Formats: sequence, C-alpha cells, structure tokens
Amino acid sequence: WSVNFWLILFLFLILFYLAYIITSRKLKTKITIGKNSIVINQKIFFIVITLLASSSLLANLYIYGHFGTMPIFSTNPDKLRFIINKDIFGLWEYLALWPRLYIPILVFYLLSTKNLNSKLKFFIWFNIVLGFLLLMLYASRLIIILPILLSYFIFLYLRKKDLNFKQIIISSLVVLIMVGAISVAMPAFRNYITYKDYYADTPDYTPFTYLADISGINLPPSLTWLIPLYLIPSFNLQTLMQATTFYTPALHNYYGGGYYLTVFNPLFKIFHLPLSEVVIPWKPIFLYWWITATFLFSAWADFGYLGIIFIAIFWGTVLAVAYQWASQKPTYLSVMLMAYLGFVVVMSIYTDYLTRAEFYMDIFFIFITGLIFGKFKDKS
Repeated sequence: WSVNFWLILFLFLILFYLAYIITSRKLKTKITIGKNSIVINQKIFFIVITLLASSSLLANLYIYGHFGTMPIFSTNPDKLRFIINKDIFGLWEYLALWPRLYIPILVFYLLSTKNLNSKLKFFIWFNIVLGFLLLMLYASRLIIILPILLSYFIFLYLRKKDLNFKQIIISSLVVLIMVGAISVAMPAFRNYITYKDYYADTPDYTPFTYLADISGINLPPSLTWLIPLYLIPSFNLQTLMQATTFYTPALHNYYGGGYYLTVFNPLFKIFHLPLSEVVIPWKPIFLYWWITATFLFSAWADFGYLGIIFIAIFWGTVLAVAYQWASQKPTYLSVMLMAYLGFVVVMSIYTDYLTRAEFYMDIFFIFITGLIFGKFKDKS
C-alpha cells in the first residue's frame, strides 16, 4: 500500500468531517424547523405513479421486442446487458428502469399517509411488486439495491421519532442481509448462465467458479459464495491504491477534469462541442477485467491531491445541507434527496456516481417529482 494511498484517505476523511461539521453548525442557525409537509395529494400521486409505471412497462416491452429476450432469460446475460446499454437509445433504457425511483415514492406515500383504503393499498403493493419484477429482468444487483436502500432510508427518516436503538439495529441488519444476498445472488446467476459452456468439462462447476478462476481467489467450496462480497471492497480499494502510483505528482499525468467530463459527452455531441477523449487504462493500472474503483479514483486521476481536497469539501458540504434540510423541513423532495445521497454514499466504495449519467438524471427526476408534489399539496 503506497504512502499516497494512505495520505489521500486521511486527507479526505479530515476535510470531509470538517466541511460537514462547519456547514451543519451554520445551517442549524439559518434553517427554521417547519411543519411536516410530507403528505402527497392522492389524485396527483395516482396519476404520477400510473404514468411512471406505464412508461416503464412500455419501454421494457420495446426492449424485449427489439432483442426478443431480456438479460434474465438470455443465454448470455452479462453480454446482453452491455448490448442493451450500447444499442438502445438512452431514454428508453432509463424509462425501463424507472421502478428504481418510483418504488421509493410508493414507500414514501405508504409511510406518510394515514388511513389508506384497501384499493389504494392494493395499488401501492401491486406497483411495488411489478416494479421489482421489471427490475429483475436485467439481473443487475445495483438497480435492485437502489430502491431497497432508498426505501429504507425513507423509512428511517419518517419513523425516526418512533424507533428505538434496538429497532434501528434490527431493521438495519435485515436490510444489510437482503442487500448482501442480492449482491451474491445476481452475479452468481449471471456468471453461472453465461460461462457454463466454458466449464462444460468441469464436474464441480458452481455459480462462483468463474469468479474464483478469474480472480485467483482460493477458498473452500463451501465458502466460494463470499467471493462477490470480497471482490467489490477489496479490488476497488486496490485499484485506487494502484492509481496512486500510476498517476503521481512527479509525473503530473492527471487528466485535469477530463475524466469527470466524459459523462457529459452525449450532451457535447448534441451541441457539437469537443468531446472528452479520456479512456482509463484499467489493464496497466490494476487488472484488465476490473473496471471500477472507489469514488476517490476520479478525483485523484483528474487533479491529484487538489481533487481529493475538492471532493472532500464538496461531499461534506452537500451531505450537510441535504441532511439539515431533510431534518428541519421534511418534505418529499428533501427526504427523497437525502435518501438518494445516502445511497450514493453507500455505493461510493463501488463507483463514483459523479461520473455516471443516471446520477444527474435521477437528481433531475427527484426535483421534478418534488416540484409536482409540492405544487399540488394535500390541503387536508
């Protein structure tokens, strides 16, 4: 482990903590505690969910019609996921995955509204189940974990006054086990289907044989299910560590913001602007088949220590503002935004959401739905 690796970790943690504490203290004196405005108008809620669910269903039918199958039914789910991402116009794919975001809206309404009638409860639970079924078609752990964690964070915010420490610990453990099970099951399923022909002559082939083989991790057969859980934190941290020796102050081979800008290339194309041509050389950095790193990787690759300083202050400030806003003035918008940022924090060990297009689209979605629900408040 390089000196730079430990330095950037400590530098980030110290500056993040200071930025969070200072911002929180300043905002506590400026934000006045308001009445809970979390109740969503029932008619608007019904219209919004119906439109979102219908759009998602139609988009999935379009994708199914285009390819004749879906990743979960494919003989090569790993490959088909990337083909869909490459060949399908981005809006269609985003609409198809809308359950990631409307399931938490359903949970929010379920927890924030009293005296729900049986028809409305059925509407909510039907769309929750339908949403998860649509998401499972893609055999991706990330898109299934998102609504689970968002719903859990919403639950904590809306029920925090009614929960004791024991209940929080138990509910957290339940969610942790659920997320862990999905993190193991989804890649295991995809790998088992995708690579079974390559291991046709292997009598003891299991869903984890491919990962064990390519990673070189040697565990007893009864413990190979731990490999997916180990790979994400371990290999992502190792990638970051290797990056601190690949991009160095001495070489000054940082991208100067080019890597962060790659996420906006689709917009640059529309407006005929120069594209960011940065392509990360994953193979010489760590491994040819491992193409993710922690969120600090982007900041380091673009600006070195200056990037770490900026990202620490940025996230410390943003999370402090979001937390104080949701705590002092809880609304659908403030709570949903804080829940989403909470998810981003949890997944920061896996990827940098600032370099993913869906992050900006999701934030836009949350603000638009927040404005709609805020404009048509339930006056009762």
